[in-house]
Parts: sequence; structure tokens; C-alpha cells
Amino acid sequence: MLETGLTDLSFRVLLRECSRRRDDALDELRERIAGFLAIGLVVAVPLYWVVSVSQISLVEVSEAAEPSIGPATFEPLPVNTGATLNRPEADKLGAADVRAVQARLKSLGFSPGPIDGIAGKRTLSALNRYRQSIHLLPVQTVSRTTVSDLRGQ
Repeated sequence: MLETGLTDLSFRVLLRECSRRRDDALDELRERIAGFLAIGLVVAVPLYWVVSVSQISLVEVSEAAEPSIGPATFEPLPVNTGATLNRPEADKLGAADVRAVQARLKSLGFSPGPIDGIAGKRTLSALNRYRQSIHLLPVQTVSRTTVSDLRGQ
């Protein structure tokens, strides 16, 4: 029988004791595996550097870090102005802009819901109905490019 040192040998007590011992054994096994892995890393990493015949460099050589014209001059990196001006963040509308779009859609007879400055489903639906009325394709978002035709009306 199970030696527990407990005077009450009811089933619940025995089950609890077995569960505790199993958890203790699993914890000890996890600790041993972690110890072996740590020892393996401590041994393997220096061996990798010793065995490796290639020259070790922590930072790759970069053309931007080297002077290109003279002994101490650098050329500035080229800037893609088109990508900078047309980035997605610049295309998003603020709350005041969305309110203006909603008011314009409402004045044209397309109900965008409440004029609250939030470009929700009803605003997008009203914008797409308006775009369909002037023979344009529907859009997925309310942005500056998608509402540019509202200003012309």
C-alpha cells in the first residue's frame, strides 16, 4: 500500500498525495531538462565560434557608412518624394474632414447616418452610392482620394 505517513487513508487523501508527488516529479524533470539545455548552450556556443573558419563580424559592412566622395564626406541617401507625399497615413481623413464629407453626402441626398466624424459603414455605403451615381467603382475605405469627386459637385 502507499506509504504516506497520514493517518487518514481515504481515497481523496490518497489521490491528492499522488497528484502532489506526480507534480513534484514533473517539476524535477523540467528542471533537469532545462539544466541539460543550459549546459549544452554553454558548451556549444564557444565551440561554434572556435570551429567556424569564417571571419566573425558583428556588424555587416555598409556602403552608407563609408565616405563616397572624399576622405571625410558622405552623400545623402536619395529620397523618394512620390512615396513620401502619397503615403497611406497622409490619405486618411480626420474627424472634421469626415464630418464635411458626411454633410456633403447628406446635402446631395445620400444618407450617411449621423454626422459624427466617424467613417463607418453607413458613411461608406452613402459614398459608394454616390460614386455609383456618377459611374465610378465602389471603394473599400473613406479616404482623400475616394472623396475627391465630392468637391467638384
